[in-house]
Amino acid sequence: MRTILTFFIIACFIIACSQKAGSGKSDKSPEENIRNQVISIATDYASAQLNNAKKSIDKDGIISISGNGFSYLIDPSKIFISEIDEDPEKDAIVPLILFRGATPVKTDHLILIKKEGKLAIAKTIFNIIKILKIEDRIILAEITKIGMDSPTYGCSECIEIAKYRFLGDELVKIE
Repeated sequence: MRTILTFFIIACFIIACSQKAGSGKSDKSPEENIRNQVISIATDYASAQLNNAKKSIDKDGIISISGNGFSYLIDPSKIFISEIDEDPEKDAIVPLILFRGATPVKTDHLILIKKEGKLAIAKTIFNIIKILKIEDRIILAEITKIGMDSPTYGCSECIEIAKYRFLGDELVKIE
């Protein structure tokens, strides 16, 4: 009986000491940590744009920030994490779609650049419909020539594919 009790106490001690609680370490991947930082920054940005903003999350994880008849939608699955500027740190782009009631008004794309270990909004762009991919620090995007509230929004004649590079603090269109 004494042997069993001793074994049990030692096993509990080993389990307790091997836990990461209080160690400051996270089980999340670096990309998941970045994604969470991006969501936090995007949520703060959207909340600052609206009066009396209220946050909700649907069953698919899409975040809605609403206030005064407007709402921003943030879809975590649409966040791009990649190297965007000249340094080797992972940066991000997150789209926020603004709605007036049920009508989409515009999409803000926040470019978040990591400087001194922290992500921060470096640029907000409005004429991009959708980021297609980021490869070798080149951002491939669909841009529109007309507003989202136009009846012909999304027509093939109104959309152009463009390449951008983030140089210094500016998003530069390249050929």
